[in-house]
Amino acid sequence: MNFVERDEGDFRIYAGAIEARRTDGYSAAVVVQRVRGVDVPVETFRDESLCGGYAWPTAEAALSFALRKATAAIHAVPRRAPAPLPEVARVAAAAGRSVGRRPLRVESQLQAVAM
Repeated sequence: MNFVERDEGDFRIYAGAIEARRTDGYSAAVVVQRVRGVDVPVETFRDESLCGGYAWPTAEAALSFALRKATAAIHAVPRRAPAPLPEVARVAAAAGRSVGRRPLRVESQLQAVAM
């Protein structure tokens, strides 16, 4: 058995190459969990017999296929919706303006220093 653990963005991939039961070679298996942006890891994809249990000639080939499948599964997961904007930010975005700190006026600074 050969296993690989890899982080891919918000996800963790667990890929494995397991000795095939009936023939020589290795079967590919994969588990994908979302680990960032959630309180506890959430399994998003699992396949313990990729390609219907096809026996890959080497463990490296089985692992490579499992990692490609996991990456494809991650890209198929719908993205989280962005957080809603506060009303002020929504109006500013519609008007093409910024909502940040206002710059200090130079005149008021000069008057404060002169006093």
